[in-house]
Parts: sequence; C-alpha cells; structure tokens
Amino acid sequence: MIKKIRTSLTAKIFLITTVLLIVVCLISVFSMAKYIPQTYINRLSTTLQKQVNDIISVLEKATSLEDCYLIAGQFAAQSNVIVYITDENGSLLYSSDEIATTTNQDMIATFQDYFDDRVISNDELLLESGYLFTLSNVEYTLHVQGKTVAINQATEAIWQTVPLIVLGIFVLSIISSMIYSHYITKPIIELSNVSQKMAQLNFETQWRSNRSDEIGILSNSLNTLADSLQNTLSELKKSNLELEIEISKERELERKQRDFFSAASHDLKTPLTILIGHLHGILDGIGDYKNANQYIQRSITIAEQMNTLLQSLLLISRIENGTSFFSPQRADLSEVIRCVIGDMAYLIDEKKQHINVQLQEHLICTFDCDLMKRIISNLLGNAIRYSPEEETIYISLHNNDEQNVVFEIENTRASIPDESMEKLFQPFYQVDSSRNKNIGGNGLGLYIVKLMLEQHHARYMIENTNNGVKFTFWLLRK
Repeated sequence: MIKKIRTSLTAKIFLITTVLLIVVCLISVFSMAKYIPQTYINRLSTTLQKQVNDIISVLEKATSLEDCYLIAGQFAAQSNVIVYITDENGSLLYSSDEIATTTNQDMIATFQDYFDDRVISNDELLLESGYLFTLSNVEYTLHVQGKTVAINQATEAIWQTVPLIVLGIFVLSIISSMIYSHYITKPIIELSNVSQKMAQLNFETQWRSNRSDEIGILSNSLNTLADSLQNTLSELKKSNLELEIEISKERELERKQRDFFSAASHDLKTPLTILIGHLHGILDGIGDYKNANQYIQRSITIAEQMNTLLQSLLLISRIENGTSFFSPQRADLSEVIRCVIGDMAYLIDEKKQHINVQLQEHLICTFDCDLMKRIISNLLGNAIRYSPEEETIYISLHNNDEQNVVFEIENTRASIPDESMEKLFQPFYQVDSSRNKNIGGNGLGLYIVKLMLEQHHARYMIENTNNGVKFTFWLLRK
C-alpha cells in the first residue's frame, strides 16, 4: 500500500483529497453543532431585548395594574417567554406561568412560595432580566425569561446525527476523491505513457487534446518536441545512411585502387623484366643475343607498350583525382570524328578492313575536343584491333532528339561473352588475355572511355548485335 502511494500520483491525490475533505467537513460539522445554537440564542436575545423595551413603554401607558397583567400575558404568549411582575418590595404580583394573578395578600404569599419553589433549569432560560416601569407613581419590575427548550432539543438532535453525518462525509469523501483524482491524473497518466514511448524513440504516438490549460500547453510542447526529435532522428538516419554509402564508396574506391595498382604493377612487371633480360643478353653477347638489332627492336616495342600504359595510367589518375584539364566548348562533332578516322586510316589499311561512315553534317555540341578525340580513337582502335582482316567497321552520328546526338561504332565478326559484358569497363579487364597480348591490348581502353564520357555526363552502352559488337553513347548538345 505504501509502495502504491509512493509510486502512484492517483493514489497520492486520492489520499490527500480524502483526508482534506474529511477534516474540513468534520470541522464544519462540529463548528455548526457548537456555534449555531449559541448564535441563535444571541439572535433571539437581541430580538427579545428589543421587544421588552417596546413592551415597557406600553406598560407605562396602561391605566391600571390589571391592564399591565393583560398586556404582559399577551406579550408572553406572542413571544413564547415567561413574564412575571413584582412590586418595589420584590413581591410577585403576576406570572404568565400557569398561576393566576391576584391582589390578595394571602394569595400573593402562596404565589410567592410557589415561585420560590419552582426550579427553572438554566438550559431552559434564554434571558432573565428585570425592567422597571412606573404606574401611578409606583415602581414595578417586569421580569422576562426566554425559553431555550426548542434550541436545546435542536442542539441535541444535531449531536445525535453527527455519527451518521460523519459516516456520510467519509463515504462521500472517498467517492469524490476517486472521481477527482481520476479526473486530475488521467491526462497526466496519458502524457506519462506517451513520454515513455518517446523515451524508446517511438515518436508516432502523440497525445492530442483540445485543452487550453497548462496540461494542454504541456502536451503541445511534448508533441512539438517529439516532431523535432523525429525530424532530427530522420535527418540523422539519412546522414548516417549517406555516410555509410560514402564509406562504402570510399572502401570500394580503395579496393579498386588496390586492384588497379596491383594490375598496373603486374602489367608493368612482366614487360620490364623482359626488357631487362634483353638488355643484359645484348650486353653479354651470348646465344641469340649476338643479333643485337633484333632484340633492340623488341625492346623498343616493349618500351613503347610500357610508355602507352604509363600514359594511360597518368590520364586515369588525373581524371579520377579531378585534376584533368576539362575544357568543354562548342564544336562540330562530325568534323572531329573525320579527323580521327583520317589519322587512323593507316591501321585500317594494314588489316585490309573497310569502314562505313554515316555522319550527319554540322552537329554542333559542347565537348572537350582533346578528350573527345581520345574517346573516338580508343573506340575505333578497339574496333580495328578486335575485328578480323577484311571486315567492315560501321560508324554513324545523328540527332537522337533536340537534346542529344548519338554516336555508334560497330565492328563485325566479333562478340563478347555475356558474363564479361558487365566487366568490360573495369580497369585491366581483358576478355581474352592471351589474344590481347598478341594484339597489344592492356585492358584500359574502355575504362578510360568510361571516365571521359562521365566527364561529359554522357550515357553509354556496349552490346552484341547480329553482326558483331556495337558501342553507343549519347552526348548532350548543349
């Protein structure tokens, strides 16, 4: 029970309210029982005092003593008091209390004895005072006694009903306290439940109320706090997610860089080892190395391949680090493509290949001329390199819509396995490593094309067709 009171606001308010109601009501009841009779007596005394003063003036105007008796009797009957009259010697002349008035001395003596023997309880007396009045130059005294029997009976009745009243007060206090404590603590308990859910980071449950008092203000403040915390938590989750994505990207980038440098070192190590072997053999002049010119030419070819690889690595590094000089300008893309084809015509002639070019005239776009030449050169070089002799290479450039132009290059009698299609744009990836070594590929051509097209915000794709392999990119005109 004590633990319940300590931990429950409802129990505390119920207990305090019950005790206060009982104490206040008991004080009120006992105060009424004690002070109401006295207050009523004082009020009656004041009223009776005023009436006596009035009757004195009437008695002094009477013509005879008998008239005074009559007036006094009427006053006693109307005011519910006991009235008696005495002369200047203190002898009783008249009493309104059951004994007839007389002027006979024997009868007066008998009356006086009766009056002396009569015991009047103090509880029955409201007021007992003597008032002098003069009649025919003779002084008389009017004695008035107020009856308090009714007041005493009422007081006794009050005290008799006090236990029942106390029981009623106790029952009503408990019921009232239960209702009052439930009404007062209900919104506080609801707010407490809501706050506990908020403490568990559940901000969907809120307490809505139309109250405009302090509890209403508290609920509105709590709801506002919940909304702010929910928004902050959402932003934190979003930031954490973005951070995780960034961390994942960084880790992926680190992994790619490790793989990249591992592959680069591998591709440099083999030709560098061969080159060093050739040079030592030439210097020593042993075996076939006596024919130095042959191995010098091979060493130059290897050195050129290594130089090409290093130039590609430097270009990739500049693009990935954002230090490449990207300078877009308005130019004719058709003319750039013609220039690249002209520069690489000797390679096409060497393999006796054919080229079918369909270029829409004067397609003005925004691009970096140097990077675009390298893109077209890499794509055309791959097409020449991976197409058999006497095959045809198709190149086209045309408007796709008002915003884009489409470049397509297709080499015939070539194909890419489906499982390799998604890996083509990874650095150093080669579909057929042995064949690429024979034709001089290093697996960086499409990766460089990818980086440079992304610099232009261009879309791109590579696919197998019925005739061969086609590469397509879409370039914004503006």
